[in-house]
Amino acid sequence: MNTFYEMPPVSEKMNAFLFSHGYDDSSSWQLAGSAGSGRKYYRISGASRAAILQVSDSANEDFYRFVNFGKVFYAHHLPTPRIYAVDETAAQILMEDLGNETLFEKMKEDEASIEHYPDVIQSLVNFQNASSSVFSALPELGDRWFGYDVLKWETSYFSENYLKKYRGVPEIPQAVEEFFSVLACAVDAHSKVLMHRDFQSQNILLGKDGKVGFVDFQGAHHGSLFYDLASLLWDPYIKFPVATVRRMFDFWKNEQTLCSDFSTRECWVSFLEASLQRIMQAIGAYCFLSKEKQIERFEQYIEPGVAQLKTLLTLYREESVELNPEIYSFLMNA
Repeated sequence: MNTFYEMPPVSEKMNAFLFSHGYDDSSSWQLAGSAGSGRKYYRISGASRAAILQVSDSANEDFYRFVNFGKVFYAHHLPTPRIYAVDETAAQILMEDLGNETLFEKMKEDEASIEHYPDVIQSLVNFQNASSSVFSALPELGDRWFGYDVLKWETSYFSENYLKKYRGVPEIPQAVEEFFSVLACAVDAHSKVLMHRDFQSQNILLGKDGKVGFVDFQGAHHGSLFYDLASLLWDPYIKFPVATVRRMFDFWKNEQTLCSDFSTRECWVSFLEASLQRIMQAIGAYCFLSKEKQIERFEQYIEPGVAQLKTLLTLYREESVELNPEIYSFLMNA
């Protein structure tokens, strides 16, 4: 097969599958992206067809989760790619090509692409509303609880990688540690649904027909109703003004019937709790990936993430008596 940008190490099993399904020596390969985990994605194009080959370092737990979750999601008509073939030995997955542009790329090219967000949010609502049927079909995912322990790990990850290693803070005040525990309890108390867990603009694809697609879903959990929305609207890759975030939040709330028993303020406070939790996890990840993994491109998102954290702290302080001055001052100035 011809090389367009970079020829992937296609396994014999995948090569045989491709040739038996209409691809040939005239087909072209293109590097379609990579992930912080080291996974790489390649687009193969031939005649009127295209597919994506995911190549991982090994067939680890995330590899198998992607396969198992993906098959169930697709069977339930969720906006995820159909999986065509799997080679466990080579850690390769061949899947449907949902589009050659991410929401992130669209927004960077043209801010008018914000017009896609209602469709993305509606797709998220549909994803969340499929929770019961997906968990019935895949009990192991229903049991994958995104609860207190995982939430507390996220803020510990933030403390270790951002506060201590990146900012050089020698010790985290006890009041701040207690706030992280209170926050984890609050988010753990939220209504729980099928959660993507990394629902940000680089994991959302837009096809030529405007169809929305979700990828990188191997981290899916059973968790907070508000967490994925927080990931989308407080995405450091794309910084929205607070007014825009609020408008999109209101759209989601009007579409999501699971919120019907709660007031707008109750939902907004829960959303802010999930947003604080998520943005701290993201900042910790950017620090870890850029400093420990030496993936330099992530460093540029640390400060935008911190700016969003400060905005969220201020919004949360306006709504909650839990955020005392010591906690607010430390996190705003760390």
